[in-house]
Amino acid sequence: MSKVTTILQYIITAIGTIAGLYATVKLGIYGMAHMEKNPQKVEQARDGLKNVAIGLLITIAAAAIVSWLKAA
Repeated sequence: MSKVTTILQYIITAIGTIAGLYATVKLGIYGMAHMEKNPQKVEQARDGLKNVAIGLLITIAAAAIVSWLKAA
């Protein structure tokens, strides 16, 4: 059973790393778009920033839940 949990831990770590890298790139892109003068692009950037923040919260919560379940 410990081998299964070890494999799951590696998978979750990989997914968290990929999600973090993706969020970093998207935050940079949306941040640059937010500085433009076009109101439509600024609104899209705000929505994108909100979506990235929600995605990061979900990823962090999932990692915390898995860590809690692993400890139990």
